[in-house]
Amino acid sequence: MAQEDIFMVKIRAVILLLAVSLPLAGWAGPSNCYSIKDSDLKHQCLAITKNSKSRCYSIKNKDLKNSCLAQVGNQKSRCYSIKDKDLKNRCLADF
Repeated sequence: MAQEDIFMVKIRAVILLLAVSLPLAGWAGPSNCYSIKDSDLKHQCLAITKNSKSRCYSIKNKDLKNSCLAQVGNQKSRCYSIKDKDLKNRCLADF
């Protein structure tokens, strides 16, 4: 498996985890995000918990960045820029 494929599998797993845990996000604070080692996922977590669109721009992975901007900025059009089909469909499902 190529390194990029492994990365996308990890991203999908995290997105699934976030999708399941988002209803509980009101109980968790942004301080929990700082324990996340992956910087892209940390920035996404901070963007969502702080409702801070500017945090999304710190995400290096373009698909994850667009997903973040779509969610935090309430911009469905960002979902269409996501290349990973599963992540794109997950993004569109939020709208």
